[in-house]
Amino acid sequence: MKNASNVADLVGRAATLDKLCESLTAGGAGAIILGRAGVGKTAFLRAAADRLQADFHIVYLRGSAISAQTPYSALSVLISELPESVADNPLRLLQELSRSLAAKARGLRVLLAVDNADRLDRSTCMVLSQLLRRGSIAVLAAASLRWEAGDELLDLWSEGLLERLELEALSERQTRDLMQQMLGGTVSSLAAGTMWREGEGSPRYIRLMTGQQVLSGTLMNRGGVWVRTAPFIPTGDISEVVDTVLDRLDVRERRFVEILALCAGMPMDTALGLVPSSVIDLLEEQQVIEVGGRGPRVALAAGTGASIIAESMAPGRKRHLWEEVSSLMDPAAMEPAELVSYVSWTMACGELPAPDDARRAAYEANNNADGRSALRFARAVPSDVRGQELVLEELRALYALGDLEEAVRVFQRIEQRLDPARRSSYVPLLLLHARALSRLPGAGDPAPVLAAIEATRPEAGDTADHEAAAVLVKASLAADRGNPGGVHTELAQLAADRRLSPSTRIQVRVLQANTLALSGQLHEALEIVEGLGAPLEYPVTARSSEEVCTRIFDTYLLAGELERAAEFVRAFDEAGIRPSYHGSAGELAQALLAVWKGQRAAAAEALAGGVGQLAVHDPRDMMPLARTLTAWIHRQQGQNSADAGEPAESHRPKFLPDSFRRFQISYFSILAGDHDRETCCRLLRTEAIQSEGEGNTAYALHFLAAALRFGDREAAAAILRLHRDTHGRFGTLLREYAAGLLQADPGRLTAAARGLGGLGQHQLCLAAARTAAELLSAGTAEEDRRLARTARDLANSSLRRMEHAGGQRETLAELSEFEADLAHRAVTMATTSQIARELNLSPRTIEWHLGKIFAKLHVSGRAELAEVLA
Repeated sequence: MKNASNVADLVGRAATLDKLCESLTAGGAGAIILGRAGVGKTAFLRAAADRLQADFHIVYLRGSAISAQTPYSALSVLISELPESVADNPLRLLQELSRSLAAKARGLRVLLAVDNADRLDRSTCMVLSQLLRRGSIAVLAAASLRWEAGDELLDLWSEGLLERLELEALSERQTRDLMQQMLGGTVSSLAAGTMWREGEGSPRYIRLMTGQQVLSGTLMNRGGVWVRTAPFIPTGDISEVVDTVLDRLDVRERRFVEILALCAGMPMDTALGLVPSSVIDLLEEQQVIEVGGRGPRVALAAGTGASIIAESMAPGRKRHLWEEVSSLMDPAAMEPAELVSYVSWTMACGELPAPDDARRAAYEANNNADGRSALRFARAVPSDVRGQELVLEELRALYALGDLEEAVRVFQRIEQRLDPARRSSYVPLLLLHARALSRLPGAGDPAPVLAAIEATRPEAGDTADHEAAAVLVKASLAADRGNPGGVHTELAQLAADRRLSPSTRIQVRVLQANTLALSGQLHEALEIVEGLGAPLEYPVTARSSEEVCTRIFDTYLLAGELERAAEFVRAFDEAGIRPSYHGSAGELAQALLAVWKGQRAAAAEALAGGVGQLAVHDPRDMMPLARTLTAWIHRQQGQNSADAGEPAESHRPKFLPDSFRRFQISYFSILAGDHDRETCCRLLRTEAIQSEGEGNTAYALHFLAAALRFGDREAAAAILRLHRDTHGRFGTLLREYAAGLLQADPGRLTAAARGLGGLGQHQLCLAAARTAAELLSAGTAEEDRRLARTARDLANSSLRRMEHAGGQRETLAELSEFEADLAHRAVTMATTSQIARELNLSPRTIEWHLGKIFAKLHVSGRAELAEVLA
């Protein structure tokens, strides 16, 4: 593992560091660096100081709780070199300090790098402020977010003399980048997401936790990918860091902090029963705890590492604290997160939670997509007293974990005891059972289960959300079986029901869009999806977000709108959130998108993490699709499945795949197969005929579009016939492409290529543009030559987007060291002659090498080269 200390706290901060250093070297006065504990303020401060060593004389100062009580304590080292009693005269002290620092600097500017600036005494703050105002020094000061320093330093940034930089906790993506730098390889999204949550985005905790999980075997390298093999456990160095933090507290304060870590928070009244208000005030002032919310409530401050403190505690200590406080705790008054933590704590002490507490905790864990905890809570209650509502949470957890066989067994054991009158649990139980039966080969027919809901319906009817849930399951089963046509009317009526909750309504609308897209009504499907609002504001829980986001993503793919699908993924990725895609932590969605776009390298990178993690945890049985995509990548690289070592059994599903997954496996299996062009097109047309007959017009369209890329005229004719049943930009552009191919019309082909490129359909754009260019190759008219240039530009543009999707680093990797340097010079220098003089070569030699570079990167000149290297 690489030395993490060199990289840990600068991930995601390089641009901020560059800007700060540029400002200081240009004459800036400095900055205040703010952030919560553990966010990397000290490392950022030292990185900036190290980079500025050539331009500044740097002096390090550090505040502390002790030095804050003594005037000028932080400056004691500097003052000790001055004449005696100088500190008695503030004006003389400033003059002597200024002279001393200038003498040591030997012509360089002086930079004071101050750590823990929030713990400086007021006299030191005054001296720093006056020295900076006189222009004697520049200052970089790291401090906590709740800095309450003297007015002198606060005024420096309010007056604009110092910049204010606030370091945020690392995002999930930055956590993954940090782990990959440390481990020297790809890290799965599930492993990174777990580390991000456990470490609360703290670079210090993430760095220590990563190393410890490797040693403990919960983070392992499988096939070149670091994957999570079990829940992470804080041990070793991370426990020592926690102990160091806790050792700063007195016995009473430490006990209170440990209790808060174990129960995630509590009402103020409960807290005051454990410690006096003076302790709460002191810990809040020290930013160890936060007070707020309803009640109010008391909890550990963000970045304190609550889960790490709790997990690092010895079992005996947990038990001792539980025995002390359990009589004071009221689970009924707890917030959801508090209840989950308290029930976990109770069980860790060997005690059984009350059945209702276990049910509520399991419900909250399921809502947060934590199936393992939910199952543990549900099964903490003996089976003979496990009520219908608790069994519902047990089944939800099993379904989320992919253990459908056990879910069916649990349902069958309780089936005779179910009470249909308790509709809030009875209806969801039967719907979950129906879903499980539909996925398991030979498990049974879900139809009688769904019929039982209708047969037991009370005279007054079910609630709107229960009725909607039944319709949703019926419609989703129809869609997953590849029979979407029969559910449009019912979903449309349901979507108009104003009684539905926002979370139910969005599920209805998303499924409606998905089934419309399957039927070829692409424009109508997209209108629904685009009308849902911003992705990050969807009214969904962690549990329902997977299905909602998955169906939206699939709808974009069905509609051929690959750029919109990419924007949808980016919206979450940039926010540091990645919804699960069929349990694959999002990597499979990125791989699918890259494969559809023809971006082989980007697909391989995404699949590396996805396949590695799926080998350990695959609750939705997505490995067959992942292996099929891998085979497609190998085919693009000139290998076949056998050469790549793809075992045939890896394609055998353990669950019945849904319709869209079956389509994609079939589609990419044909394209990955060792077929000649004629056989491949025939297979694609055959699948298109079958799909059209089943009412899955979108599948038919995609099969035919793939054949169209090979110049298949029969597929082109079929698209023109099929288009009567399709709407949307993708269908219209395919019709234009098909007509252009059949009529040998380069104008229509070029127009189709331009439009398809805008959709992100780079493979179709490339094929259409190349066909147009070939038709125009013998043309002599100026209009033909101009159109041919446009076609070639479109072809080159699509090739660039397919081959250089990974960014500048991957692009330059295709060039030799000399070519990479020349490419950089070509986009930053004015003329070929200037480059030739720099390299001591002739202009003709430079042009020859540039021509080779242009050919490798599929660009026509320096402007497009700059675009590729941007």
